[in-house]
Formats: sequence, C-alpha cells, structure tokens
Amino acid sequence: MSIQVAAHGFELTAALKEACEAETKDKLHAIALNNITTKWTLSIQREEQISHLIWSDGTFNGNVTVKSSDMYNSIHQCAKKALEQMKKSHEKKQNHKGSKLVHAIPVNVND
Repeated sequence: MSIQVAAHGFELTAALKEACEAETKDKLHAIALNNITTKWTLSIQREEQISHLIWSDGTFNGNVTVKSSDMYNSIHQCAKKALEQMKKSHEKKQNHKGSKLVHAIPVNVND
C-alpha cells in the first residue's frame, strides 16, 4: 500500500498527513481487491479547504475532490466518496462477468 500526501500553498502538518493515512487504511484498504495506492493533495483557496485524492486499486482507479471550510472534513468526505467509487467499480466488475444461465430440462420419470 502506497500513500502519498502533498500540500500546496501551506506547510503539511503531521496531523494532516496522519489523517490522510488513517482514512486510507481504515476505509479504502479494507475493501481493496489489490494493492491500493493513493495520492492526496491538500490545498487552500481563499476560505476553501480542498482535498483531492487519486486512488488506484489494480485495474480500478478514480479521483475525488472535496471542498469545505474544514480540512479534516474535506479529507473525511474525500475518503467517503472514494469508498463509494471503489464499491461501484467492484460491483460493475461482478455484474460484467454475468451469471451463467442454467437451463433445466424437465424429465418425467415413470416408476
């Protein structure tokens, strides 16, 4: 599992880095099918705290951006949305395989 955390426009604190790592380990790693990699980018624009996450789980990947007035809330919501994306991707894979049709042939057995 690879977790990268970067900050733009401010100095990255240990607490913010730990928050990103915890969200990845607690939420995303738990349902990952393969070795998950995440790249978090945290930034500030005026009063908005922005969290951007790019994730990859084998052949599945996605990205999420969340803006809010609190960076920890942005991180939490970002992980939550990524979790929804991962679940949806995994469901699509399961549904894409389809189900094997079983054809039953009625047989009359006369005793």
